[in-house]
Amino acid sequence: MTENPLADPARASAALRSFSEHFRLEPGAPEKTLAEKAATAFSSLPYENLTKILKHDREEGVARRGPEEVIDDYLRMGSGGTCFSLTAALLHVLRGLGLHAEPILADRHYGENTHCALLVWLDGQPHLLDPGYLILKPLALPGDKNLEQVVPTAFNELLLRHKDRGSKIELHTRQQGSTSHRLTFKPEPAEDGEFLDAWDASFGWEMMRYPLLTRVQGGDQLYLQGARFQRRSQNDVERSELFEAEDIARAFGLEANLVREALAAFSRRGETP
Repeated sequence: MTENPLADPARASAALRSFSEHFRLEPGAPEKTLAEKAATAFSSLPYENLTKILKHDREEGVARRGPEEVIDDYLRMGSGGTCFSLTAALLHVLRGLGLHAEPILADRHYGENTHCALLVWLDGQPHLLDPGYLILKPLALPGDKNLEQVVPTAFNELLLRHKDRGSKIELHTRQQGSTSHRLTFKPEPAEDGEFLDAWDASFGWEMMRYPLLTRVQGGDQLYLQGARFQRRSQNDVERSELFEAEDIARAFGLEANLVREALAAFSRRGETP
């Protein structure tokens, strides 16, 4: 693991070329359009820990998946990654397209530096991007002003509450009258070492014990934790169970062999959905 997955991409990055061709990104487009199109394209990649579990299982320890691996695996078998690998891959794409972008970290209720996102500078001003929470249009940060921004998605609303003169941004989700605090962004670029330490720590999290997948499909959010599956729309939540690899693969657009191998890895660890 000697390569830095946050390093600026090489001019001849095969991953960047493949991603740009697949999603028809045009480097000559205006910066804001380019950033939005790249983030929207990245929302096609599912959040999933199956590839993380498999690489961790093969290498018997911390095993980061770099941008090239994430992009190549998506094009080959429909996989994505967890927040750190997805953020590093989007950072690779944005920088490769000539944009100034930096990773940031966020705290969840269960620990510091347990989520991440990106800042991208447009017209000299930092903007927030987080494909995992569907902040796909670069959201201008208000500097030291305390205010609330609302970002509607297909199935909920995101509330971003800027506090302490811009030193933290609380992200809340609101649906059917209920509001939940999800995390708090620290809107300053993270040092590479700090980001990579947080990434490595994620291999010891609880979520490494069971399948965890989410993606947006047809305006609905699909979510699987263990065998518990839910489809969330703007007005309803449908719940069921998914145990079979073929059913999980079909729901999340993954190659069935990937799911089978990951379920087998969980089984070898003594974990079952």
